[in-house]
Amino acid sequence: MQIFKFDNDKLSYERITNKKLLILSTSIFMVIFVAFYIGTLVGNIKDLGHEKLGDTKHHNEITSKHDLDPANDLAWKDSTFNSYKKRADIYLNRPIFKGTPLNGDILSLCAINAYDSLGILLPVELALSQAIWESGMGREGRSPKNNPFNVGENDNGTTLYFESTFEGTQAYYYYMCRNYLRCSTLEELFYNFVNCGGKRYATYPGYEARVRESYYSIKKWIDNNI
Repeated sequence: MQIFKFDNDKLSYERITNKKLLILSTSIFMVIFVAFYIGTLVGNIKDLGHEKLGDTKHHNEITSKHDLDPANDLAWKDSTFNSYKKRADIYLNRPIFKGTPLNGDILSLCAINAYDSLGILLPVELALSQAIWESGMGREGRSPKNNPFNVGENDNGTTLYFESTFEGTQAYYYYMCRNYLRCSTLEELFYNFVNCGGKRYATYPGYEARVRESYYSIKKWIDNNI
């Protein structure tokens, strides 16, 4: 195929050689590419602006530090873990939990450590719910004071021992974030409380339903009384 162009000076058509054709084709391609790139960039900037304007609940719903804007991380952490401590204390200070070794300072510090190490925030209502069913808030069982979440306790005996309430509670937070919340949502755990390897947290039937019911009950009570 031959391509011609009109020469305005000579008032005649001139055949474009293969070399000229290659240069012309390359120039056209570059123009199209640059136009496409600029259009895509502008579109992304507009979308980003809409996302920032519309995402007003972002920090309230976050569960992982990998979803958080690093520039707002410190402010978010201060607000979140102050609220975490307050929610834990208001529930644990009820007369029915008199004698519990758990408190807001322990739970919030363990939550911070797990979040900083693993990037996952374990809801305070989940911790409180499991503590109720595992040890009556650290008051019943084989070693409730130092191991209120029964980490390392199984049907065959005790496999892990802790020297303090904080140590046992921290083990629970790391264990839950690393082996459960890393691969399952809360809703999934509420209907099948198994870890990433398919093993159950507790062997007795109905554990999921009990934890789920307590979780929502605790959350409602705290929201109404805080």
